[in-house]
Amino acid sequence: MIKNLILSGGVAHDYARTSSILSDILSEIGVESEIHESLGAVEDGSLMEFNMLTLNCVLWTCSQAQVDPSWRDRWRFKLSDMARRGFSDFLDQGRGLLALHAATICFDDWPEYRKVLGAWWDWGYSGHAPLQEHPMRLRDRAHAITEGIGDFVIKDELYTNPRITDSVEPLIEAEWGGKIHPILWVRRYGKAGVCYNALGHGVEAFENDANRKLLQRGALWVTDRLGHKG
Repeated sequence: MIKNLILSGGVAHDYARTSSILSDILSEIGVESEIHESLGAVEDGSLMEFNMLTLNCVLWTCSQAQVDPSWRDRWRFKLSDMARRGFSDFLDQGRGLLALHAATICFDDWPEYRKVLGAWWDWGYSGHAPLQEHPMRLRDRAHAITEGIGDFVIKDELYTNPRITDSVEPLIEAEWGGKIHPILWVRRYGKAGVCYNALGHGVEAFENDANRKLLQRGALWVTDRLGHKG
């Protein structure tokens, strides 16, 4: 049994619903998830009881000028030193991280987090295509996560133009605005396996058959249970 903590919550997304659906998706492959809406488990050390952490959330400082003032009042988030240590210790132990959609926005007051994902959301540079159907193109069809999954179309809000902080080789990419954008990649951060999947704005994305498989395989990959291909 793989134990997974889903960190859920934030503005502009129905995280209560999508985190519940995500838990069901992962349960099909033997992943037992707990959904948390606070960082208590990260700060008190109990995160170490889990094999992996999934970020289905948007938690950031809300410091950008263009952010709705009401968002700052309700959603402003600062990552504590204790939480930073908890995250770092978790990854140092080789535990897995599955980061979804708005995870690139999260924890913007912690520079090391950008190195963990290999990319980050820059409010003056990054953006997203509207919620509509978008074609996904597999760039690496031989990887264990994508093997047997063909190109597909998904209804989603397409995150684009992430700031890349390290070399990232996407397994899936998409075109928008005349540019090719990375959608899904995996990487190692020290001993830890990390998978970032830019999909997942709403329920439609979690009901897409191809993305459900990608979520399941991403979870298996970050916990070293998907074999050695890729």
